[in-house]
Amino acid sequence: MNKVKKMRYVWLRRAGWMLCVLLSLTPQKAFARARTPAWLQAHLDGSLKMRGVYYGVSFAPFKEAKPGYDDMRLARDRALDELCYRLSVSIKSQFEQNLAQKGDYSEEQVASSLFVSSRKVFSGIEEKEKWTDAKKLRHWVMVVIDKEKADRQLEEQKFINEVVDRLERKQDEILEGIKKIGTVLSQNMQVYTDRMDHFEGLLAEIDTKVGAAGDQTRQEYASINEEIKKFESGWKTHKEKLESSQERQSRQMEQLMRQNQQLQNLLVRIAGKIQGDYFLAFANDDVRYKTANPDFSVRIEPEKGQGADYYSGEEIRFRVRASRGCYIKLIYVSSTQEGADSEKRMNILLFPNEHDRDNWVRAGQTTVIGKLGELEVRPPFGRDVITVVASEKQFSDIEEILKQARGGFYSELTTNTSGAIRMRSRGLGVVQPASSPVPAVLQTSLPLSPAATDTCFIVSHAR
Repeated sequence: MNKVKKMRYVWLRRAGWMLCVLLSLTPQKAFARARTPAWLQAHLDGSLKMRGVYYGVSFAPFKEAKPGYDDMRLARDRALDELCYRLSVSIKSQFEQNLAQKGDYSEEQVASSLFVSSRKVFSGIEEKEKWTDAKKLRHWVMVVIDKEKADRQLEEQKFINEVVDRLERKQDEILEGIKKIGTVLSQNMQVYTDRMDHFEGLLAEIDTKVGAAGDQTRQEYASINEEIKKFESGWKTHKEKLESSQERQSRQMEQLMRQNQQLQNLLVRIAGKIQGDYFLAFANDDVRYKTANPDFSVRIEPEKGQGADYYSGEEIRFRVRASRGCYIKLIYVSSTQEGADSEKRMNILLFPNEHDRDNWVRAGQTTVIGKLGELEVRPPFGRDVITVVASEKQFSDIEEILKQARGGFYSELTTNTSGAIRMRSRGLGVVQPASSPVPAVLQTSLPLSPAATDTCFIVSHAR
């Protein structure tokens, strides 16, 4: 074999080996690298707000390496059922008064007729988003319909006639619709169960960080604990009723529908409380990172302990420890008041900085931030949040940020948690806006490369 042929042979062998490696990466492994998209995370949190459309989100499980055609079709059908169910609940009060004049119909009969009629009559429903969760083997779909288009169809005589005719003459379809609604509620219950698992992790985080704080701080965070406990109680009751097939076929459906709405309202309230508080928003994110990367952790603690009190002019130091060698950055979020009704937050990159650029930490070793005595308490006083981000790869924006700092500490001013969350996520390389019109605070996704976060707070006072 001459030299050229031998080189070609070696190259082909290498190419063949690489092809085998690529083929060994099954679709499931490829999917596993993806993270929950922002639109779905917002839906699961109860904070998704879609302007100008009605929407439905649901999933179908699959068993193979990736979802098949039937799995994807089932997910879309379930999302369509969810949209029609949401629509039937939201418009039910508009129809009940008029329908009461035509007969004595129960709440569940009216809801079923609206649900089935929407499913059969509405046109213009589109598939907006889809995503495959290879970890839980679920294929998710979002469908939407333009609100103006839907509202016009609701007002048309054709739709009204369908609703009335179904109530008066098509009780078989009413019964089938009630069964479908039961299926929608069961799907929702699986989502509520996932949320409860997440909330348990969040409560553990809050207990760890707030337990050593003062009475006033503990009382301020007791309300989120109460809301989550209320959700847990409703979730258990709802779950018990859904698991009884006899009750599902009876008049208990009306109660189940009301309970489902109460749980959805609780999710919205909890999401609002979390996003309205910097510490809760970061702690909520910390739980997501831990779920995504359970083998990679980082911890931060004020030198005086979790939730400790500090006073004007006092030096502050933080201890950071990671489970593996990584790069870190530390962000300090403090409050600045401007007027009685205005609150802004100063987000300061404490570390790395111009004085200490080496942000690599060794696995299992404690790194002290503020060891040079450069950090001290200054007004305004109150609860200040400190969050650490750890990444196996260096943050891509560090050099540019340090240039902009011009020898001091880099800072940004924001009016809500979105800016601070974006600042924390920047530099990881995979922060992409969602295609759906979700709130700005939710338009980030977890990085594909392994990362970990942790959050603590201190309470600062005047002397």
